[in-house]
Amino acid sequence: MKFTVGVKSAEEARYFLENGADELYCGLAGLLNNRLPRENLPGSEGAEEIIRLAGGKRVFLAVNEIVPAELYGPALDILKGLRRRGLFGVILRDPAFLSFLRAEKFSLYVTLSTLALCFNRGALEFFGRLGINRLVLPMQLMPENAGSLLKNKLGIETEVFCQRLYYGVNVDSMCFLPCPQTAESGSRKFPDFTCLLPFKCRGGEFRMPMPGPEYMMNAFYDFYHGGADYVKIARWPNTLRQADLFHKVRYLVKLLDKGASRKLFVHEGLKIDSKPTEYGKSFTFRPAAPGARRA
Repeated sequence: MKFTVGVKSAEEARYFLENGADELYCGLAGLLNNRLPRENLPGSEGAEEIIRLAGGKRVFLAVNEIVPAELYGPALDILKGLRRRGLFGVILRDPAFLSFLRAEKFSLYVTLSTLALCFNRGALEFFGRLGINRLVLPMQLMPENAGSLLKNKLGIETEVFCQRLYYGVNVDSMCFLPCPQTAESGSRKFPDFTCLLPFKCRGGEFRMPMPGPEYMMNAFYDFYHGGADYVKIARWPNTLRQADLFHKVRYLVKLLDKGASRKLFVHEGLKIDSKPTEYGKSFTFRPAAPGARRA
């Protein structure tokens, strides 16, 4: 299982490459993707620098939102320019934009974003006809339901999240609950993600249901042994926390590479703190400034 890591700067790219990342992805401000503005590079020059730093390792550009038709041409020009500089692939969600790229005979390795909500074999066959090369499984999809995707006969690679450390209660692209991550500092109305807060009901408190940590550790064990090719470490507003999560995922994969039994793997994984408090709330931090303490 290889490591795909999202980065927000050349400095981050260098750090993750030096610490075991197999490939990187990034986003550009102004080219639609599913992250906050401060988690994107300001222009193509930043992506070109990351491609140079990667030294032949794969670099992807995230364009994983619905792309308006009037932006097809400008987006294609950016992708063509970066391909000439060595960009390996693109992360997409929009089937209409995928169809446009196919009609233009534009070839790059295509990763289908988790936001495309490909939950079953029929959906995979549909996107396969549009030319995708890899599928990022939705984090709510569990291994017992993912067999036909992991073992697909289309030659499409698969990428997963380590759900013990990355999990969304609601399906990401279909959730419209207010969220402090998307609010401006000083105007936040909620102390945490809405889906994680307790709700009042007749019986006391109600929390939205989600799998427990033991279940999610077992799920990652099964994804690994089920043949998932990549594990994703997503971009995060808090650089130090992202580095912390990256090293925790690396530790878990090393256990699996060494042949850890399910019992041992789950036991060790449950020791890991999935929400470290020493970095504060992840959405209140900006990427670490040059010269700041590194993880």
